Amino acid sequence: MSVVGWDASHGEFTIEDYYYFSKLRKFAEKEDIEIYEIKNFSKLGEYDVIVFNYPEKDFRSQEVARIKRWLKAGKKIIFAAYYSNMDGVAERINKVLAKMNVPVRINNDVIMDPENNYDDILFPKGKYKDHTVVMPCSASVTAKDGIVISSFETAKCHPTGLENPAFGVKLDMGGELIVLGTCVFWDNFAIEFEDNKVLALDLLKI
Repeated sequence: MSVVGWDASHGEFTIEDYYYFSKLRKFAEKEDIEIYEIKNFSKLGEYDVIVFNYPEKDFRSQEVARIKRWLKAGKKIIFAAYYSNMDGVAERINKVLAKMNVPVRINNDVIMDPENNYDDILFPKGKYKDHTVVMPCSASVTAKDGIVISSFETAKCHPTGLENPAFGVKLDMGGELIVLGTCVFWDNFAIEFEDNKVLALDLLKI
């Protein structure tokens, strides 16, 4: 069993919102994954997997230090942003990564794909293992290695112009640190696009 702590202490999209995340919860329960909304940041350390899905409040230095300790202790920690640094979320996550000396950055852009998309240029398709996924309204993520969700060669970044953009990366820091350019690939609207359900459940498993 995987037990997930979904943070609600930094203004994130809440897992308790039936309209947006009831499907994710239903699919997770079928895979023996339990997800709990956590409003007290300090309680997150009690969970195997910790999710920060669109944090709208800054992280204090003490919180960043705890996140780093949780990683070293073997936790899986997921940060999910959105395109064009909407609400300052990408930069807020970048500050956490910088304080932890993690060589990953979420860029102030949006990945578009005029050819490989889900009926919308802002709904680009990506590659995850042997699966095709859809990553709506995603910023690109820059990292030297650890790319787990890549784009097709037809993808373009605006306005950065970055080539071969990545949608998500994973780093081994004792536990796993996962940084994603979008937070809406697993909401009720998108989770059944292509193999998004596979990606979502893999992320929440230990």
